[in-house]
Amino acid sequence: MADWGMRPQDTAYGQSAGVEWFSSGGAGSYGSYGAYSVPVSGYGNTSGNSFEDEPPLLEELGIDIGAIFLKTRAVLFWRFNSRYLDDLDMGGALIFVFVLAGLQLLMGKLHFGVTLGWSVVFSILLWFMLNQLVGSAGAEAKNLDPYSCCCVVGYSMLPLVVYSAMVILIPRGPLSLAAAALCTLWAALTASRIFARRCPALGDLKVRYYRHL
Repeated sequence: MADWGMRPQDTAYGQSAGVEWFSSGGAGSYGSYGAYSVPVSGYGNTSGNSFEDEPPLLEELGIDIGAIFLKTRAVLFWRFNSRYLDDLDMGGALIFVFVLAGLQLLMGKLHFGVTLGWSVVFSILLWFMLNQLVGSAGAEAKNLDPYSCCCVVGYSMLPLVVYSAMVILIPRGPLSLAAAALCTLWAALTASRIFARRCPALGDLKVRYYRHL
């Protein structure tokens, strides 16, 4: 009668990972059952995809804080010849919209949805009006798409952000009304100058308008 027994099967790690069933009578071997080997590149190998090698979250989202700061400084100090105004981003525009809504919240006004919604509406209206002026088939019309208009409107809100920060400190009265009018005019001129830089055809329309006066 065959003598059945069990013999452990060693793996590369020196541990018994399976059991080989065999017969000492020598009829034949039935092979290994349950043999398992640990893969070389398992969870312990973190040299290729470690957490430290991953890029920052802002970089993955396409938000460059340094570039946003340079664009903000160009808008605030009226440096409209700066090359940074040629590539405005949506990240900075959204930051200024939420900062404006946050300052309104400090005054007891919950206007997050109103600020964001009306900003999008004004951007679409500006896109439609400017394309009617320069023509949608013009060579410069590619710089007046809805995305660019939203970016320009967002960065043009910087004077309104300054006013919202000022009105928290100064009392309401003739001084605050004068500051509101000044910051509104500042924001409108900023948007017009940025649009004129992005689309030179608008500057030509301005020159022709003054010639007819």
